[in-house]
Amino acid sequence: MLSGHYRCLRCNKMFAEGRKHSQHTRQCRKGSKSLPELLQAQQAKAAGRTERREAKRRRLETADEAPVEAAPLPDPDPEPQLPPDPAMVTRLGRIRRVPNALKDMVPSSRGSIPSHLRSLIPVPTTILQSEAATAISEPLESSEAMAPSSKPQHYHTEPDEFGLYRVYPVRPQRLPDEPTLDAVCEGSTHSRPTSATATSAHAPSGLAHTTGSDRPPFAPFRNFSTFAFTYWQNNETNLKSNEQMGTLAEIIQHPAFRPEDVAGFNAAREAERLDSYYEESVTSPLSPHDGWQESSVKIRVPKEGVSYVSEEDAPEFTVEGVYHRSLVDIVDAAYRGPDVKSWHIVPSRLYHLPADACMGDDNNDDSTRTGSDSGRTSPSTASSNSQAMSEDSNSENPLGGARVYNEAYHADAIWEEDAAMRAQAREAGDPEDLEYGIAPIGLYSDSTHLTSFGSAKLWPGYAYLLSQSKYVRGKPTAFAAHHLVMSPQLPDKIQDWYTRMYNIAATAAVLTFLKRELMQQVWLLIMDDRFMYAYIHGLIIACGDGVLRRLFIRFLLYAADYPEKILLACLKYFARCPCPRCRINKDKIIEMGTANDTSRRRWTRMDNDDLNHRINLARKFIFERGVALTSLYISRIMDPLSITPTRSAFSVRLREHGFNFYSLFVPDLLHEFELGVWKSIFTHLLRLLYAVGNDVIQEFNKRFRQIPTYGRSTIRKFSTNVSDQGKLAARDYEARLKCIMPTIEALIPLPTDDKIVLDLAFDAATWHALAKLREHVDSTLDGLDFFTIEVGKSKQLPEADVPLREQFHAMADYPSAIRTVGSTDNYNTQVGELEHRHAKRFYVQTNRIKFARQIARHARRAQKLQVIKARVDAAYRSKHPRAGRRQLTHVSATQAGPSVHATEVSSASAMIDARGSSASDDSSSEDENERSHAYPTEHHHVGESKRDNVEITAWLREHRKDPALTNFIPKLKDHLLGRRTRNEGRDIPPGGYTTGDRAHLVLINNKIYWHQVLRVNYTTYNRRRSEDSINPRTHSDILLLAPPGELHPYWYARVLKIFHVNCRIGGGASVDSEIERADVVFVRRFRLDTTALGGFSKKRLHRLEFVPETDPTDEAFGFVNPADVVRCAHLIPAFTYGRTRNLLSRSLARNGAGASEIAEEQDTDFRFYYVNVFVDRDMFMRYWGGGIGHQGLRLGSKAALDDNEFDSEWQDIDEPQHVSGDSDCGSEDGDDQVGPSDDLVLDPLEEVIGEDALLRLIPELGEDGELYSHADLLGAEEGDAENDNLVDSDTDSLVEDADIAAENEPLGVDDGEDGEVDEYALEGFAPL
Repeated sequence: MLSGHYRCLRCNKMFAEGRKHSQHTRQCRKGSKSLPELLQAQQAKAAGRTERREAKRRRLETADEAPVEAAPLPDPDPEPQLPPDPAMVTRLGRIRRVPNALKDMVPSSRGSIPSHLRSLIPVPTTILQSEAATAISEPLESSEAMAPSSKPQHYHTEPDEFGLYRVYPVRPQRLPDEPTLDAVCEGSTHSRPTSATATSAHAPSGLAHTTGSDRPPFAPFRNFSTFAFTYWQNNETNLKSNEQMGTLAEIIQHPAFRPEDVAGFNAAREAERLDSYYEESVTSPLSPHDGWQESSVKIRVPKEGVSYVSEEDAPEFTVEGVYHRSLVDIVDAAYRGPDVKSWHIVPSRLYHLPADACMGDDNNDDSTRTGSDSGRTSPSTASSNSQAMSEDSNSENPLGGARVYNEAYHADAIWEEDAAMRAQAREAGDPEDLEYGIAPIGLYSDSTHLTSFGSAKLWPGYAYLLSQSKYVRGKPTAFAAHHLVMSPQLPDKIQDWYTRMYNIAATAAVLTFLKRELMQQVWLLIMDDRFMYAYIHGLIIACGDGVLRRLFIRFLLYAADYPEKILLACLKYFARCPCPRCRINKDKIIEMGTANDTSRRRWTRMDNDDLNHRINLARKFIFERGVALTSLYISRIMDPLSITPTRSAFSVRLREHGFNFYSLFVPDLLHEFELGVWKSIFTHLLRLLYAVGNDVIQEFNKRFRQIPTYGRSTIRKFSTNVSDQGKLAARDYEARLKCIMPTIEALIPLPTDDKIVLDLAFDAATWHALAKLREHVDSTLDGLDFFTIEVGKSKQLPEADVPLREQFHAMADYPSAIRTVGSTDNYNTQVGELEHRHAKRFYVQTNRIKFARQIARHARRAQKLQVIKARVDAAYRSKHPRAGRRQLTHVSATQAGPSVHATEVSSASAMIDARGSSASDDSSSEDENERSHAYPTEHHHVGESKRDNVEITAWLREHRKDPALTNFIPKLKDHLLGRRTRNEGRDIPPGGYTTGDRAHLVLINNKIYWHQVLRVNYTTYNRRRSEDSINPRTHSDILLLAPPGELHPYWYARVLKIFHVNCRIGGGASVDSEIERADVVFVRRFRLDTTALGGFSKKRLHRLEFVPETDPTDEAFGFVNPADVVRCAHLIPAFTYGRTRNLLSRSLARNGAGASEIAEEQDTDFRFYYVNVFVDRDMFMRYWGGGIGHQGLRLGSKAALDDNEFDSEWQDIDEPQHVSGDSDCGSEDGDDQVGPSDDLVLDPLEEVIGEDALLRLIPELGEDGELYSHADLLGAEEGDAENDNLVDSDTDSLVEDADIAAENEPLGVDDGEDGEVDEYALEGFAPL
């Protein structure tokens, strides 16, 4: 990592690591200004530096110096004038204007760029035949005319519509394609316009153009019909439901299907034809080399009391059935694919330029900005000598934006690997235009059960190419996971072999040793000589984007659950130092979040000489002297680091190249928090409720059952008792975490205990929301640090639950991991768990005999079918452009609607939609082609149907006593007139609208047309496009922007009715007499309870109440423009305060969501509601602030933490001195505060320089080099050796079951032993 990257805003001290910077920021007391004030001052200074730099640049450009000769650049194309969107223009020529506060920015849509950014952002220029969507700024001078510079050279792109730009270490030959609007749409709920260019949702992009002209697109099949049947047989499910039968019927009715082609169809023959089909083309993903291989591995087997001359003389046991693929072939085939056009092969750092910073540069013309390159960029070289882009002292960030962490290719680890690669000499003979890059790989492995019953298991390993976007890698249907290996289990016949060899059965310690050795031997098999050559010298690949590159394979991360990581890291289970990343002692884990804990985390594990000397000496004793694996002497060497006498395959192959394999192991949010820490907290809360008694646990279950659902599957119905945990998935525990606060409130009698529980629940929910964000900025990482400390204050762990202790310890590693390898969804094991579904589906199609080989064959077959399907769909669309999205897997016969214009919001966002004269038609027939979802570019969608309608006067007469409908028609007309007035840019009259004004607004036929669903599109914080479905019967609560100056940024309402009316202003021959449609939402309003304010500083949810019908200052009911709806809200009743009848008399307003099933409560409402800000990531960021995708809305970007000062009472007993980023690992206060101590002759944690120093740990060794008593060696055990013998033998089963059951002991910490002071009380821990 480059030094000086992080700087303290108070004392200006520089740090090399973000974690050390975060620690210093929390403790720095220099200066009296708060952090927000310092940030504002820093932004002001940055703006001043920018102005001075631009002024200096203008002076240099006008100086009378001879220009440096450079190739002439074509003038950039002038920015075209953006015409008004036809959907926003009425037939009379008036332009409908959307309120600025509601301009939700649409990703990849230039029409949605805010006005303060549009003048600054040039139209994307052409690079490599329009294959890139962003232009790189041109250097100030020609690179050939400049002398080599000792400073790093960096290049940056221009800011996009969100103010994001990338900084590259070298100038890439080609920029990756920007994602299309379809690609950034979450889920499959959006409607797409009919388009000849539409592609299959499940086909990898670009594969449609890989077929050759000498063969049909359905090759190797003889005809389309045969391919269609084969694809249907092997599609995404084995369950042939009604939907699957409908798909089969559509295949038979397809125009290209011919029944005579499938006469004599034989599925086995066609499968064999597919298995044997390969293509020799270098651009084809169906390479003949990228296939599965069956191999075997050999492991050396020791025996207690049996000595050999060397380890190589020990007998070998052969394990058959290792199915694997070549990593080199995987990388070669993947980077040749056409979808590489969107991959980020040259790593970059992503920065965000805030909107206010852009507004400060409004007066700068194009001449003051670096020009855009309209041609091919200069080649990327290993040692660039071109001029840096900026003279700014911070050359890594020339525009001064804030760092953004999301994708792995924007993180620090890949940047450092790329810098190390470029620091080496180029390969001999490589031309200067050959671009260098790295192929970053993320690994995942885990054992999985293939059936619900039985013993069939599989241990697959997957490889992910991190140059590809995580939004593609996270979808199982994208087939982005490359199945790498299927590791075998240690066969049961090992005992038979061992008995024949040594005339005695193998002990548990020997079997555990062999299991560890087997895993490492499998990885040694994968990292063969071809791999090592590619690792050192790289691969020359003609990439699918048309650029020839030399790519170097690099490992960046290994995602696995804790037992798997322990196995891979060659550590002992239940050992003294349980963390695979640092060497903290397990009895110090409880201090997580303290300064001492931060200091200990700097003591990272390293693959150094000390580690290898210990392993070599232990293996020498085991094989050459017959020392027992559980021996006292082996324990003295291994236990200080909790290591095992097994060499890591990554260390054997890559250590000499400077690789530290411990850096691979990243935190695991799924198993370590959701199924670890939070599961233990929830279990303990259930114990507390059971201890309270008095049917409290039944009330707890009842409250959960009354929580409303949210989204399609975000919050599901809690239909069963949550206290009956059973075997739940991680998503079930996540849903309980999001909804725990209203359900447990006041169930614990003592107010102090209730406050502790609520604080802990809020801290845990906030920590989880921050850790699971898909895009981070500095404010979210600082908040993650803060709430890690807050959780550490409240949470205590049982002494015996060591796995839970490690999971608790890992919580503080997330901020540094996010900075190093990106956000947690890059390495969350949930992605690998989803990939297991493919293996389980393929298992059903096998004959259960040697199923691993058959699963491998089915996996390769599925990959081929995806490629062929993309080709078939593309060929059909090219011949039938009017067919639109009709493809092989098309299920719905309903065609999409007409093409839509790229606009920020739909035409319905204005007060009136021009629907033509047909709007006056009273026909009750529904358009058979009506679409059920909104287009991604629309803000919202309401159906076109006029089937369900009612005459307004008759309907009001039927409900004449309903207080919700008082003055319904006057209020409706006032609402419609107000919308029209605002859209025309005029102010509403001070006294409101008169009866005469209302008379000019005519409701055609005096009818209302009801609708059941309102669908609202929104841009998420991470610039994705998603949709909320609002239904008065189920999901009826909505979120609205509050006017400026309000105490709370949002208003809330409950939707009662969704309808549209056809109306007209004026009459007769008036020019304004056109008939127009208006979509309206009838709501019941909430108001904020100011007596119980919530927020992140108060650690409470915001509390709401219905506006009473008798309130003279605020109306309880009203109308809302659907364009004003921000999102669907999730409001949970405040069960503690019960129900009331005082807010509203009997009304139809209670007929929808929130109605009670009990007859006595039919006319009551919950007294209060809580706003669930944790319901999803986007909702959380709307309250936290700073979401980049939210900047189109009128919202502040300040982070939600009101106070940046930490609790002064939360200090360590002996706080260490402040250390800078380049300080040594260790503490000046003594070793006892940094790590475990030992009373041996040699400090076991002191790094040794050879085996001679290690022998001092074994004083029993005689002068002649022989041990005193061989008998003493065979049975002596102490320390971790005993735990290793008793527990490590079950490592394999622990790997298979990642859901570690909670211990039965109550959560708490015993008093210190041997008269020691209770450390936890002094540290400020609050016991539960």
